[in-house]
Parts: sequence; structure tokens; C-alpha cells
Amino acid sequence: MNTEEFEKLQAQAYAEVLELFSHDSNEVDRWLLKKVRGLNYITPREALQSQEGISKLRILIGRLQHGIPT
Repeated sequence: MNTEEFEKLQAQAYAEVLELFSHDSNEVDRWLLKKVRGLNYITPREALQSQEGISKLRILIGRLQHGIPT
């Protein structure tokens, strides 16, 4: 995956986070810095730094959107 594709993947994941928090940027900023159990206690911001992390983050977002325990 080249840099452009990776940045596009990051942007898509970030857009999903924004949607999860109804585009409340303050809530998004807070959540991005919290260690999240569903991400093995790394922050969503850390997850956004790798393809594997982004995949896990997107799965977590889907679970949260559908009320599936994480």
C-alpha cells in the first residue's frame, strides 16, 4: 500500500469516528486520546498509524454503532 492509499484509509476511518460521535469534534478529540479496551488498550489515534490498527478501529466502530459489546 502506498502513502496515498494509506492516507485515504486513515481519512475514511477518521470520517467514521466523526460519524460515530455525530460530528462533535470535541468528543472525537477526547476519544482519540483515550486508551480503548476494544483496541487492546491503545488509543484510537495510535490505531490510525497502521493499516492493522485502522482495520481494528473500523471493526470497533461498527460494533459500537450496532450496540455489540466490545
